[in-house]
Amino acid sequence: MAVGDSVQRVRIYLRRDDQWKGEARYLALLEELRHLGATGATALQGLAGFGPGQRFRPAVPERPDRHQPVVVEWVDRAERVARLLPLLEELIGEALVTLEEVAVYRGGLRASGPFAADRTVGDVMRRPAPAVSAAAPLRQAVAAMQAASVATLPVLDEVGRLLGVIAAPDLRYRAGMRLPLRLLDLLTPEEREQALAPLDTRAAGQVMRQDPCGVSVRVTIPQAIVSLVEWGYEHLPVIDHAGMLVGLIGQSEILRAAVEHASGAPAGARDAEPPTSVAMMLQPAATVPASLGLDQALARLLAAPEQPLLVVDDGRIVGALDLAGVLPNLQGAERAALLTALRQPAPPAAALPVARRQCADLCGPSPPEIASQTSLVDAARHLLEAGVDRLAVVDAERRLLGIIGRGGIMRALLQQSE
Repeated sequence: MAVGDSVQRVRIYLRRDDQWKGEARYLALLEELRHLGATGATALQGLAGFGPGQRFRPAVPERPDRHQPVVVEWVDRAERVARLLPLLEELIGEALVTLEEVAVYRGGLRASGPFAADRTVGDVMRRPAPAVSAAAPLRQAVAAMQAASVATLPVLDEVGRLLGVIAAPDLRYRAGMRLPLRLLDLLTPEEREQALAPLDTRAAGQVMRQDPCGVSVRVTIPQAIVSLVEWGYEHLPVIDHAGMLVGLIGQSEILRAAVEHASGAPAGARDAEPPTSVAMMLQPAATVPASLGLDQALARLLAAPEQPLLVVDDGRIVGALDLAGVLPNLQGAERAALLTALRQPAPPAAALPVARRQCADLCGPSPPEIASQTSLVDAARHLLEAGVDRLAVVDAERRLLGIIGRGGIMRALLQQSE
């Protein structure tokens, strides 16, 4: 074991007949430790012993005594012990528990996880958080979301307590602004006014979601990921004990925390499993052939405006087709037709009247490429350094295997956490 590693041994002293919900307590402890993600634990049968009651209990091999001592011994990284031991309080009951530092000569330990055990949402959140009051015009909320590049905006009462949030889908389905936020800066003043017109009679409080929408500044990063995934947000407001807004936590902050933790981890006791690679978490890529007509490619884009298409030729990426890249290259009737289609509740039934061009003619730069054996943390580092939302995963011949994005990496890192 190298200097800098911290490994501890926990011993929990029980009796063979100690029960927990109809099961031997030592077996329940072993199962709970396994479920929580501990590296490993062993139940040791004592030959004889006595406790505070001074009653001596020798073991008789041919007649096992139900009062015989049993010791559950658990060896793990100190940060995991610190996180999991408090979760066992009720199960342990009044049993004696000892804790000591140990040196590991040889052996593998379960990976320590992508997040430092002592870091909370408050340590990594973005501050100050953008926000609007419930009475603010909805146009002001849209401007705040654009300025801060966020997909979730907190809505506050008069004193700064969190009331709800406005997420990008709320603008589309509750307020009628169907044009994606990221396209607004590409519009002419007249086009922009037409896109924002549906917001004029609404206030932020009329469109916000009032369901659970914030996390405590004291929760752990894995707990925040669970909330992000369950609620379907890209960002979450962070609140203090009084419900006051103190920050914002999102995918970028979480991935940055994982990268920083990995960069500062000391070498030492060997991890029992190799790092998880992106090959285990690939998602299918939305692709179109480079020779496809632009009208057909735009029809695909309009069906899912937030999902760029990868343009491929013989399995290799030659670029990406995205509305933000296409719109500036269209003029006159072509541009007007695309904007009209974007404002409709459903994709147009007929093809757009665009010139006879192939989609490769308007495709932009492709996303950064990584190998399939790249670790999740290294993939997160690539995403942050490149400032992109997704990466293309390719084989040795640069043929496309799939994609992995911020949300997919975040969910995969959660699976590695305790």
